[in-house]
Amino acid sequence: MYRNILLSIVLSIVITLLVSSTILYFNFDNIALKQVYESDSNSLLQTSQEIRTITETATSLSFQIYRDFVISKLLFYDKPDIYDVQGSMAQLNLYRLAMPFIDSIYVYNGTSELFYVSSNNFQNGIQTKANLGDPGMVDILDHFQDYIPFLPIPRTFKSTNVSSLQTTTVGIYSYLCYDAINLNNSLNSAVVVNISESFFNKSLKKIANNRASNEFIINKEGVLISTDGSNPVLSNYGDRSYIQKIIAHASSPGYLVDNVNDNPSLISYTAPDSLGWRYVRTTPYTIITKEIRDMRLKTIYISLSILLVGLLLSFFMSKRLFGPIDKVIRSLKTLEIEKRDNLQILRQNFLRNIMLGRDAYHPQALKSKLAYFGSKITINHPSLLLMVKIDKYEESTRTYKDQLTLLRYAIMNIGTEVSSSTFHAEGIDMGDDQILLLLSAKEADFKWDPLSFTALLHNIQSSISSFIKLSVSITVSPLQDETIPCFQLYKQLLEASYHRLFRGHGCIIWSDEIIAYRTKEYKFPSQKEKQLVDCLMTGDSEEAELLYTEIVNETSLYPYTVVHLAISHLTLTVNNVLTTINKNHALAFPLYLDADVASLTHVEIIEEINVQFIDVFNQLQKKLDEKRSSKHVELIKKMNDIIDRDYANQNLSLNSIADELAMSSIYISRLYKQHTMAAITDVIQDVRMSKSKDLLLNSSLSVADIAERTGFTSDSYFYRLFKKYNGITPNDFRKQLKYENTLLQKGIEER
Repeated sequence: MYRNILLSIVLSIVITLLVSSTILYFNFDNIALKQVYESDSNSLLQTSQEIRTITETATSLSFQIYRDFVISKLLFYDKPDIYDVQGSMAQLNLYRLAMPFIDSIYVYNGTSELFYVSSNNFQNGIQTKANLGDPGMVDILDHFQDYIPFLPIPRTFKSTNVSSLQTTTVGIYSYLCYDAINLNNSLNSAVVVNISESFFNKSLKKIANNRASNEFIINKEGVLISTDGSNPVLSNYGDRSYIQKIIAHASSPGYLVDNVNDNPSLISYTAPDSLGWRYVRTTPYTIITKEIRDMRLKTIYISLSILLVGLLLSFFMSKRLFGPIDKVIRSLKTLEIEKRDNLQILRQNFLRNIMLGRDAYHPQALKSKLAYFGSKITINHPSLLLMVKIDKYEESTRTYKDQLTLLRYAIMNIGTEVSSSTFHAEGIDMGDDQILLLLSAKEADFKWDPLSFTALLHNIQSSISSFIKLSVSITVSPLQDETIPCFQLYKQLLEASYHRLFRGHGCIIWSDEIIAYRTKEYKFPSQKEKQLVDCLMTGDSEEAELLYTEIVNETSLYPYTVVHLAISHLTLTVNNVLTTINKNHALAFPLYLDADVASLTHVEIIEEINVQFIDVFNQLQKKLDEKRSSKHVELIKKMNDIIDRDYANQNLSLNSIADELAMSSIYISRLYKQHTMAAITDVIQDVRMSKSKDLLLNSSLSVADIAERTGFTSDSYFYRLFKKYNGITPNDFRKQLKYENTLLQKGIEER
């Protein structure tokens, strides 16, 4: 809102300045062009008047010369005397010098074909046609019929300076006054007044002008009548675009803007005068618009200043305007948020209470209530209920912590969106891992298609997994003809959803299938339980695991209460067995199953329970094995101690050891051999033989005494047994050992 207010004020200022300055600029531009044109037009009209005055003067002068009695002798006498010629020439010079704009005067005698010349540019005096320095005039007089008397004839000719011999191009305007009345209709006589081109140009530039304009005269065909400084007289300008536009306006004055020598210029022109001439002035456009550009620059600076001030004013004005509006908007937003949040909370509480059976509504009241909350559920259309459970909820709680409410909201949105093609959906957050989706068919004649609906359920699961990375299990109620019966299906769905225990995460459960299990009667397998107890008592964990698995898996086809009771019963049985074993065998670390296992409080799939039972079975077997192993080691140690103590006793035997230990001779023989890989009798003989070798080496006793001291019944038996064990007799053994000891002692002394 603030941005809109600020931008609207700024744009208003900017557009106003832009439009006004643009209008002013173009108006000033047009006004300047008109002013310059009016100035040029007046100036050109003055120039035209001056040229007309010159023409009139030249005409009067021609008549005066023609009628001058002194000069008339040159016109009409074939051979005037020398004095007449001199007087006439003097008179001509006086005429020429009296008017500075006259370049030269020709007096032509048609009979003698002589020219009497008074000139500033070439020789004065009498000239024949052939010698006349102005051959163009000869041509004009030869074709005098093509020219109108007393109208200026613009032309150029080459003039050679007698003293310097330099040739220059001379531009003049010639006025003819002639007499052509004779029998041959040829020219009798003529007076030609030539006016200098420079005087014409001086007249064109006589009007004060500080704009560096260029002025010239053209005739109706676009031929240059006066020089413009760059081209001589009689140059053809008719092919220039701006001259063509001037010629197109044949009878009216005006102005236009066009390129002159590739520069944009203002071109002012007059209407044709009495001579058919048009006076043109070109002024570079940049000169005309210099002041306008300066004004435009000033306007831009002023506009920028106004804009900056306007921006500051806009900022503070918009702030002031926005302040109360912003306060109202914030209050409205706060109210909207509170209403939306409260409405969502009220909506959820309303639907949750109906599902839990806390509230009941008449169909019409229910319809009104749903409409109030903005629900699109149609209560008289076929409907069903879905229970969506979050898998691995405990893990999700640890991972997402405070975001679980948002995730449940996302699950409701995804379920509503995916099913929107066929159903009007309403999501209900039941807390913990449960979300309900109430689906009402959009069409009253909805056709149930199990395959399509199953695909829809899989789509919901995959969308939830894709967008929020959660696995869910879905339990589906039977399709109802109307919405209201769905409100009584919550407990049924909840019970059916517990069978995720056997079907695993991400399963789809049809509640009517689970409810059908209620018709089956369950009988706990007491015989298998007894076998399980025996296996546990003997430490056979593998067999115990098989029996436990069979008992638990059998409950998967019964109601959940049966599953709960069976697992509770097995938990109690296993704990009783563990208690008995602990008492009888005094295990160092008593084992018991956690009581939470029996309650199934935090269990989602059966593998979680199985792991705990099997782990206890394995630990029990390991502890019993360890207990048995330590007892056997201790018993073998006792038997070895008896042998070491009584080896000299001739009565030492397996039976005497068994009697002393009060155990079966067969059991201790088998046990001893199992753990030591040797028979007790062999060990007794080995000990006696080792002792006898020690006595033979370290004592001087006789062989008979040694045999008696080591428990042999006779010295002959000792001889035979010793030779059997060692390959030599006792005496030889003693001699051999003494000899080896002597050699060893000798080697040590030598070293």
